[in-house]
Amino acid sequence: MFLKSNLIMENKGKIQHTSNQAKVEEEVDLGQLFVLIGRGFSKLFNFIGDIFKTIFHWVILFLLFIKNHFIKLVIGALVGAVLGGIYHFGFKVPTYESSMTVQPNFGSAVQLYKNIDYYQTLLKQKDFERLAKSLKISNEEAESITFIEAEPYSNENQSILSFKNFIKDLDTTTIKLVDFETYTEEQPIESFEYHIVTVSSEDKYIFNKLETPIIASIIQNVFYDKVKTTAYNNLISRKDALENSMIELDSLRILYKEVMLAESRKESSGTSIIMADSGEKNKEVVVFDKYMDMNQQLIDVNKKITEQNEVINVVSSFNSIGMKIGGWYRNSIIRGFLGSFLLIVLFLSFKEINQLLIKYETKSN
Repeated sequence: MFLKSNLIMENKGKIQHTSNQAKVEEEVDLGQLFVLIGRGFSKLFNFIGDIFKTIFHWVILFLLFIKNHFIKLVIGALVGAVLGGIYHFGFKVPTYESSMTVQPNFGSAVQLYKNIDYYQTLLKQKDFERLAKSLKISNEEAESITFIEAEPYSNENQSILSFKNFIKDLDTTTIKLVDFETYTEEQPIESFEYHIVTVSSEDKYIFNKLETPIIASIIQNVFYDKVKTTAYNNLISRKDALENSMIELDSLRILYKEVMLAESRKESSGTSIIMADSGEKNKEVVVFDKYMDMNQQLIDVNKKITEQNEVINVVSSFNSIGMKIGGWYRNSIIRGFLGSFLLIVLFLSFKEINQLLIKYETKSN
C-alpha cells in the first residue's frame, strides 16, 4: 500500500511538472510570436519611412537644380512662350467643332461606326478626293476637315436601362452569371441608345453639309431598309389588334355596368343582391385593369412607331456655325512655355549627367 501511494504521488508530480512545462513552452511560443509581429511592423514602418525619405531627397535635389539654373529656365520658357504666341496669332489656322446626336435603330449603330471609321481613315491617308465624294462636298471642304469620330452617349441612368433591357429575357441561371459592373465594362456599342458624331474642321460653315450624307449612307443600306419595313408593319398590326381588343373590352365593361344596374333593380333578397353586386363588380375591375394594361401597351407601340419610323433618327443636328476649339491646353503660348521649360530641363540634366560621367571616368583612370 505504501509503495502504491508513493507511485501515485510520483505520477501526480510528473503530471503537474509536465503541465507546468507545457504552460511555460506556450508562453515562450506566444512571446516569440509577438516578437516576430513587432519586427514585421518595425520593418514595414522603416520601409515606408525610407520611401518618404527617398521622395523628399529627390524633391530637394530637383529644387536645388531649379535654384541653380533658375535664370536659364525662365529665359528659355519665355522664349518658348513668345514663339508659341507668334505661331498662335500669326500662323495657326483656327479649328472649329460641332456634334450631332443620333438614335440608331435595328442595329444600324454598327454601320454608323463603320462609316465614321472609313471617313477618319481617308483623313489620315489624306485621300480628300474620295472623302469629298463620300460626303458630297468639294475637295477644298474635305481638306478643311481635321477629325471625325463617333462615340456612344452614356451615363449611369442609360447604363441601368440598358442592363434592364438586357436581362429581362434571360433565365434566372444566366442572370446570376452577369452582374451590372461586368456588363458596363463589356457593353457592346450597338446596345447604347444614343451616339454622338463629332467633326472638327477649319471651315466653320461646313457642318450643315455633313448631316445628310452621313445619315443617307446608313439609310441606303438595303438590309436595314427591309428590317425597318418589317418592323413598321408589325407595329401597325400590333396597334390595330390592341385598338380592336380595347374596343371589345370597353363594350364588355359597359355590359357589366348594365347588368349590375339591372340586378340592383330586381326585387330580391338583400343577400342575393350583395352577392350579385360583388361578383359583377369583380368582373368589371378585372376588365378595367385589362383595358388599362392594353392602353399602356398601345402607348408603347405608338412610341416605337415614332422612334422606329426611320433607320436612324437625328436627335440633335450639327450647329450651323461650328464652335471654335479652345482651352488652355490647346493654347500655343502655354504649350510653348511648358515645352521650352521641359526641353531646357532635359538639356541641363543631360549636361550634368555627362559631367558626372567624365569625373567618374577620370577618377577611375
